[in-house]
Amino acid sequence: MAFEMSEERLEKGLLITHIKDDKFSTESIVVRFLLELNEQTAQSFTAMISMLAETNAKYPDKALLARRQAQLYGASLSSISYRMGDTLDVGLSVYGIDDRCTIDGEGVTKDCAQLLLDCIFEPDIKNGNFNESVFESKKRELIDRIKSSADNRQAYAARRARELAFVGEPAAVSLLGTLENAQALTNEQLVESYQKMLDEAFISITFCGSGRNTEAQQLVAERFVKLAGQRDFKGKDLNSLAAPSAHKDKPVTVTESIEQAQSKLFMYYKTKGENLAAEQVACALFGGTPFSKLFTNVREKLSLCYYCQSAMVEAKSAMAVASGVAQGNEKKAADEIVCQLEELKKGNFTDSDLENTKRSIIDSYRTIYDAVDELSSWYFTRFALGDTLSPNDMADIISGVTREQVVEAANGFELDTVFTLLPLEKDGEINE
Repeated sequence: MAFEMSEERLEKGLLITHIKDDKFSTESIVVRFLLELNEQTAQSFTAMISMLAETNAKYPDKALLARRQAQLYGASLSSISYRMGDTLDVGLSVYGIDDRCTIDGEGVTKDCAQLLLDCIFEPDIKNGNFNESVFESKKRELIDRIKSSADNRQAYAARRARELAFVGEPAAVSLLGTLENAQALTNEQLVESYQKMLDEAFISITFCGSGRNTEAQQLVAERFVKLAGQRDFKGKDLNSLAAPSAHKDKPVTVTESIEQAQSKLFMYYKTKGENLAAEQVACALFGGTPFSKLFTNVREKLSLCYYCQSAMVEAKSAMAVASGVAQGNEKKAADEIVCQLEELKKGNFTDSDLENTKRSIIDSYRTIYDAVDELSSWYFTRFALGDTLSPNDMADIISGVTREQVVEAANGFELDTVFTLLPLEKDGEINE
């Protein structure tokens, strides 16, 4: 069976994607619930979906659920929680072995599918609450994660930069939330979030594997078609999650200090998103490869940074530049990053630079076909961006990107936000 991808919209608010390739010996089922991203509910949704992945009414203990996964040839059940543009994406996924690879063709994929459904539709809720001991354990885990994130300088700087870049937009919201809200989180809030997820979310289901395990896919699809048909879905029947961020009137520059060994410098650029392929090539030429302008000049030639790299935030039409800067070199590094983008805007790069960069991007696309989880993530991202292009389709588009298009894309990037996290001495004085 050659590679195939197809989509179904059998009910309003429900998208089912089938990805098939006979070479796969594993099968994945990913269920995503897409919801409004806001500060009041993101933390509760994130904690709730994590709970669903650890217990259910049949397996009310984390160890029991883990044992069941081990019985299914080491199947893996996990939760999903992240932002895509201005949308919250929470869900569950299960990965297991293809039935062709089991002893005597044992039907593992159907059992994996049932386990996934049990976690979603049969949670361990009694008398209107999740299992209290499991809830308290999850609450402590959430509090610990928030504290750990605050202590992680890189994570803290990345979060603050994102908040500044997308201030006033849902994309600025932290999925972990604040420590104060986590400490005040109640079991009732999680149950409310669970019901809201089933009632109001746009649901995306992705099946990826050999395409032979149709019984498992039918089991999941029928259950969600039934849910979608019964509920009064008032949300948008989504075709894209792209939410371009408006450029500020002038760049915002914010500096904070904290006890650490080196400075963290984050810079956000925004663009109009008129040619995503050309913008991706421009971003990679700028700081996305070991031979990019940022790596070869800012890091290697001038030794201003320990690392310096750029990445696209495609759903927001933005580019983030992250760097770890030697103390005292913060302004020099920021100025040189700006300078290197200006060089790109002028077309000061060789044909060899361009071709090597495109080849690097294309090679990364080719490897996506090797794993079911990579393909599943790829097509969800393509849905989020409003198309169904395959990795090969994008490889062809990238191959055709011209020097002129790259220069035009580079000139579309405008500096929006600069956030610097400086080292702080123990006595409270900033190191000079």
